Amino acid sequence: MRRYLWTLALLGLLGACNQNALRPPQTPNPTLASSENLTYIQNEVVVAYQDESALQEAIRRLAAREIARIPELRAALLRVPGDALEASRALRGIPGVRYAEPHLAMVLAPKDDPVVQRRASGEGLAPLGNPPDQIFDQLPQYALDPRHLNARPAWDLGFFGEGVIVAIIDDPADVTHPDLAANWAGLAYDPVTGTTYTRASDWTAFIQELGAASIYHGTFVASAVSAAKDGQGIVGLAPRAKFLPVAIFQPNYVGDFFTARGVVWAVNHGAQILNNSWGGLGYGNLVKEAFDYALANGVVVVASAGNSYKDEVRTPAGYPGIIASVAADGNRNKTNFSTYGRHVSSAAPGLDVLLANPTWLGGGYGLISGTSFSGPYTAAAAALVKGACPDATPFQVRRALETTTWERTFTREKGWGHLNAGNLAVEILARGCSALPDKGSVVRIKVEYQNPDGIFPGLLADVILRGRGLRPGDPTDPTPIYWAKTDGNGEAWFYEIAPGTYDIYVAGADLAVTGGLPEERGTFVGTLVARPGSSLAQPDFKWVRLLATQP
Repeated sequence: MRRYLWTLALLGLLGACNQNALRPPQTPNPTLASSENLTYIQNEVVVAYQDESALQEAIRRLAAREIARIPELRAALLRVPGDALEASRALRGIPGVRYAEPHLAMVLAPKDDPVVQRRASGEGLAPLGNPPDQIFDQLPQYALDPRHLNARPAWDLGFFGEGVIVAIIDDPADVTHPDLAANWAGLAYDPVTGTTYTRASDWTAFIQELGAASIYHGTFVASAVSAAKDGQGIVGLAPRAKFLPVAIFQPNYVGDFFTARGVVWAVNHGAQILNNSWGGLGYGNLVKEAFDYALANGVVVVASAGNSYKDEVRTPAGYPGIIASVAADGNRNKTNFSTYGRHVSSAAPGLDVLLANPTWLGGGYGLISGTSFSGPYTAAAAALVKGACPDATPFQVRRALETTTWERTFTREKGWGHLNAGNLAVEILARGCSALPDKGSVVRIKVEYQNPDGIFPGLLADVILRGRGLRPGDPTDPTPIYWAKTDGNGEAWFYEIAPGTYDIYVAGADLAVTGGLPEERGTFVGTLVARPGSSLAQPDFKWVRLLATQP
């Protein structure tokens, strides 16, 4: 099977280690195309529809064939005979089509993990000179000690993440590893074929068919969350949480559509937390909608910030409502490789952490680095909260983590600081769920275009919410900024964001998608108050009309 570079979301953070991506068997021999700063599959279009008749009309107009569908998101992947960018533009203005976009393939080359493999029982990783407070099961784990994640006070108070399911959106995690088998949730998912696995032997056979020699990342990630506290090997920060593998790297990235399908499956099968140790540059409407689906269902979403060494926003870490994690070193400082910025929530250990190595690569444990691993430690801390307070909203979980860090102050390098599970347990969880911070807000922006021909839905407009009081250039300013695009109905949604007063900035459709002149975009500036506890049913709402030539 041929291999190709992929996607909006492909940067495999120090975690996904292959530069090529495997094309799903449903769509053989794709051809990549580039136009106006977009790279995409030349003959594939994602169509988000309001109703079935609109989808069928899109299929008819494009002479397309449907490849797959995600009913919960009202989205379908179509193969078209011509160019996908031109085809997506041809669907503009069709009633009931929320948006149409080429199947993006925004490629960034991933970096390899600096991993030191240790086989069998962890030979070479014996405690030796490690202080006793770094031994929790058998092998030393500085990440959990009293100077870092400070896990033991949380466990002593009975907070283990029990009853919580964490989806590992990654390459296929090893459900048979001695430290993971007991905490497998009993289901695993291949989003490409839509297959749900219920037997470990079948899942392992699937991994072998993919080429197990290149698959390890999800196992390391899963063990940071929920390696069992059983007196052997290592332990996860939430050692009684269950993990749910979703294979979006097989061993390479399967594409945005199938990633969105995997996210929806995880939510529908009981995941309360989604860990995403992957990312890239760009913006994908469908991936963003998949995470909105999770947030709207009360599911906490964690994403690794990236390993670009830069102050920049990568997705999915930069989507509204997502908890973005940076990697810290043994001194609780940001590692030199970690991406950072205003959108970051917090930091967790991500340098030379000891985690589980898949059995098909010899088993045992290994040292590994990257924000790919600070992310799952953050997801595990979130599991401690959800285990104690199952009804906690994603924003409440985020703020519970942020307000109990070591530093408790904001910087662009570490967000609100390095996580401290002991503080979290003592100061919030032990006091009961009434001690949780206020709930977040849900915001809906409705955009319309007005020109001499009439009023039209404000499709594909850029909407920015900027918190009042922002101090430009101040690296300690925590004022939030969120960004989203409108769909074909002119709507942009912001789920589980910080309550407060926002300045709204709106600009008409991205010219790379629609064509046209800069003066045809139209702009708007206004304000909105986001109330704690606003919801999907009762969002905070703002209606915006742009004077713009583009319909």
